[in-house]
Amino acid sequence: MPARLRIHRALRRVCRWWMPSIPASQAAALRRALRQEVRPLALACEGAGVLIWLMTLAVTLPRGVAHLPAELFCTAAAAAGMLLSLCERPVWMLSLGGLLVTVSLAVGFRLNLEAGAAQIFWTLPLLMLFGMCLALCHVRLRDFLIGMGAVALVFLDGELIHSVAPALQSLLALFAAAALLMCLLVHLALSVERRSGHLLRLRLAALAYEDALTGLPNRRAFFERAQAAVAAAPTGAFNVVLVDVDDFKRINERLGHEGGDRALVAVAHALRRASAPHLCARLGGEEFCIWIEDAEASPADVAAACVSAAHHLRVDGLRLSVSAGVATVEPDVPLHRALALADEALYEAKAKGKDTLAVAPPSGRMPLTVPTERRAWRPWRALRRS
Repeated sequence: MPARLRIHRALRRVCRWWMPSIPASQAAALRRALRQEVRPLALACEGAGVLIWLMTLAVTLPRGVAHLPAELFCTAAAAAGMLLSLCERPVWMLSLGGLLVTVSLAVGFRLNLEAGAAQIFWTLPLLMLFGMCLALCHVRLRDFLIGMGAVALVFLDGELIHSVAPALQSLLALFAAAALLMCLLVHLALSVERRSGHLLRLRLAALAYEDALTGLPNRRAFFERAQAAVAAAPTGAFNVVLVDVDDFKRINERLGHEGGDRALVAVAHALRRASAPHLCARLGGEEFCIWIEDAEASPADVAAACVSAAHHLRVDGLRLSVSAGVATVEPDVPLHRALALADEALYEAKAKGKDTLAVAPPSGRMPLTVPTERRAWRPWRALRRS
């Protein structure tokens, strides 16, 4: 294998490890989650840095006032950066506040080191400390590199380099490069770990509200969405459409369970397209439900579109069909009652010959009776009548 191809594959593996592919629907949620996780840590690091700087300033103040105006200006700039970091919106304000605090503290410590005799001794540890804090507190690589570059320019200036003996300048550069590289590796490792953890949590949250077979929202997602909508508008009217696959037992007997799963997936995709933009969920088995919040949308038209979409489906040569029942959730008709009315209307549609729909009357006036096809035969009833 050519060396160029091996290098290319190695770079691709590194890129996949550092920045795995993220669906577009999850990218924004991932950035928000990472920002919310890092923000308290960043504020804590900035507050600790400002407190340490104030303690250092109080201890070194009696030595002299050569750089006192500049140090006080750095203190005021760090306080202003803290105030900017407290703003959640817009995002660039948080980044600007963190950069202002970092540069102000770095300049303040650098001025404080000039007055002492051990500035070479403390420069690299302070550079390492700032770099580790930046690695912990930044989500994006760009923000980390900007902050780390500013800190390096402050501490590793020309005056410091010329104050070192020529024989030790290369050693100082080597130690500084090693410190910067270590901080960069820590930032990359933390970024990958945070991103992987949040992607896993997002995936688990999606699985908790998603049907594994069809990809539709599951029963929990439907009821939470419906109850939230009813609680937000208690005087509003919502519509619910129950859809059931006709003769699904016969489909399972003829095609087997795998064929039945294929039929459910085909019906789910057809219902999702026909009912868009309304919520289409799978309640369980062969039963689906459509939640309609738009007052201008006609639930009968949505149900008719669903029945028509499933009418043209075929799985392994077997034609599929569905029946639908429509009911309205009104202030005097709670959600469970509306679902029961939709179920009654659904079985009324099945009694008409299937592959059709039925609409329950408003205000829950439909009597809730056991459908004929669900009644079990009890021989003692005939004996009682005789």
